[in-house]
Amino acid sequence: MSMYGLIQAVYDDAKQKAFEDLYATADVREQFLLRSTLAQALQDCPKLIGSHGTDWILCTLTQHEREAEETIRVFRAIMNCLHKFSYGMLTEDIKFREINEVADTCLVGVGFFRPHMEIRHKLKAAPSVDYYTKMGSLAYRRLGYDELGEHFEGWTEFIEREFRLAEIE
Repeated sequence: MSMYGLIQAVYDDAKQKAFEDLYATADVREQFLLRSTLAQALQDCPKLIGSHGTDWILCTLTQHEREAEETIRVFRAIMNCLHKFSYGMLTEDIKFREINEVADTCLVGVGFFRPHMEIRHKLKAAPSVDYYTKMGSLAYRRLGYDELGEHFEGWTEFIEREFRLAEIE
């Protein structure tokens, strides 16, 4: 498991062994707590993102202290949008997006690109951030992720705060 690569990057040999043993014997809830602890230790290590990016993202998401199912769904949303991202209701082929794609792109769009979306709304009459927030929340509820739909704004605020992107001028 590549989680161990993150452990090695942060802790010395003695602490690595102790952390790995603790992690290996922990239940799912305890593992999430340990990942949260690891994420705290990783905050000042941006060089790790290139080699352990997905683990770092999951570790950081566990800090939001929501249910495991909700956290994993947010992680999947980010991973789904990581390589190619666009938001809106239509695909490039002018077909309606699947509801899970709408939910994921709204979450990632508002969480990562809120300032850009606000500018597009102001200058180009694109829908508002509030529109995408409501649309994403409703889409998750329709998919059966009621808790995630209810906590949609909290997740986008957490993502915005924890995954700060460089300012583009």
